[in-house]
Amino acid sequence: MNLEFPEISKRLLAASGAGLIALAALSACGAEDTGSGDTTNAAEEAGAQTEAEAEAPAGDGTSPEAPLAAGSTLEVGDWSVTASEATLDATDAIVSGDEFNAPPAEGFQQSLITLDGTYNGTETGSLWLDVTFGVWADGTFYDSIDCMNTVENEITLVPDVSSGGTSSGSACVEVPSGADQYLLYFEDILSFDGTQYFVEIG
Repeated sequence: MNLEFPEISKRLLAASGAGLIALAALSACGAEDTGSGDTTNAAEEAGAQTEAEAEAPAGDGTSPEAPLAAGSTLEVGDWSVTASEATLDATDAIVSGDEFNAPPAEGFQQSLITLDGTYNGTETGSLWLDVTFGVWADGTFYDSIDCMNTVENEITLVPDVSSGGTSSGSACVEVPSGADQYLLYFEDILSFDGTQYFVEIG
């Protein structure tokens, strides 16, 4: 018996060792499968985050640091307004558009801005009187009424509208050339709360 016990013990140990090796192999395979599944989920989540970030708005529009995306519609006083066109350098087209139009001052260019608006008030609305707008360039505001050149569908000549009516008009804005940042800005000067809105130029 003393001679057989070591042999039996060896076999038991060998069997136990084989079982442990098989268990370790199965565990390793399970770990690899789990890791593969986690990688797929992580990739899907990353893709979803990227898509969500792409669809997220540029900002709330209340400061130059958080402008709304180009083409955004915003509420300014009794108006819902959208800049349907914003050509930063339209100097040649503006100057050649009328024989009385003057070229910009040295170091400046002329932008063409077109607004589309819907009047939500209860009386009569005038787009160009009710909504102050222009171009913000490196911290300075350049108002649409400061450029005296006339353009096609001049906003100052657009008729007033009643509640629910729509209006569209264009204006020239003279801005410095070579600024680091340009944004459209809008303001309801009758609100007296000082709120201004900033929109990227597409």
